[in-house]
Amino acid sequence: MLKDIFSDLTTRDLTTVAVIRHLELLIIQTDEVPEPFFGCDQDWYHEPWQRQAGCGPCTSASILYYLSCQHQAFSALYPLDGNHQEDFRNFMSEIWHYVTPGRMGVNEGRMLSEGVLKYALTKSVKMHAHLEKIAGLHQKRISFEVMIQFILAGLSSNCPVAFLNLSNGNLDNLESWHWVTIAAVLKHSDPAYTTYYAAISDSGEPKVINLSQWYESSLLGGTFVYFSQS
Repeated sequence: MLKDIFSDLTTRDLTTVAVIRHLELLIIQTDEVPEPFFGCDQDWYHEPWQRQAGCGPCTSASILYYLSCQHQAFSALYPLDGNHQEDFRNFMSEIWHYVTPGRMGVNEGRMLSEGVLKYALTKSVKMHAHLEKIAGLHQKRISFEVMIQFILAGLSSNCPVAFLNLSNGNLDNLESWHWVTIAAVLKHSDPAYTTYYAAISDSGEPKVINLSQWYESSLLGGTFVYFSQS
């Protein structure tokens, strides 16, 4: 399923380390383009400011939908009957009221986590948020291994991981100041070095990004978030 969704993996010699159990749940059908989306797209919002700053609530909507399908305790999180594009547009609009961008967008992990928890309580669902911040200064960062283990913990619990990337560093396929959804972690090992990659949903598009390169080159760091039962 990974290679079916992430077509560029067919030319890479990567080993899967962790992946959510049902990637296909993040595939969203649409009548507007030939190919389906992988996760929702902030461009589906109606207002210009929402389309510009909506990556946080969009990422939240994708994760909440997935959790509602996979965990009985979370089934009330997605109140709609289908997952067509128009259904998701309505759901994203609802989540906007809880994960609401400020002047700088959703630029802190707690803005997303607290908004998701507040929304969940309106559905009588109690959740726990796990956050791991990557400092901007390298000397203050947690180790790369701790970062990877945090992401793997989220995926292994069958929760997609929200990733706030404040600076893309040397990555040319990831925007700065942007939330995406991590669905899998992969690695490439050689005798000298192991490189880790993330398979992500980025505004409805499946991408593979180099996590090792991001950690080494990001100027501002970021935050990872996942959710579990309380």
